[in-house]
Amino acid sequence: MALFVSVLFAFAFFVAVATLIGTLLPARDRILRLLLRGPEWTIDPLPPVRLTSRRGVIRQRGVTPVAQPLRAAA
Repeated sequence: MALFVSVLFAFAFFVAVATLIGTLLPARDRILRLLLRGPEWTIDPLPPVRLTSRRGVIRQRGVTPVAQPLRAAA
């Protein structure tokens, strides 16, 4: 029984290692390029938004850079 478990473990280990090698080997040039040079494109930052809620529905509103006039408290 112990021999069967050992053989089963060896087979599972071989399949796992072969899967890793089979996945990484075709992409090795791209992986090395990313490690050496970094990403080839940058992500543009998202515009700032303000989340508002009315009647339990959450909406996004764009944040405007223009100053908003303040209302006097009544």
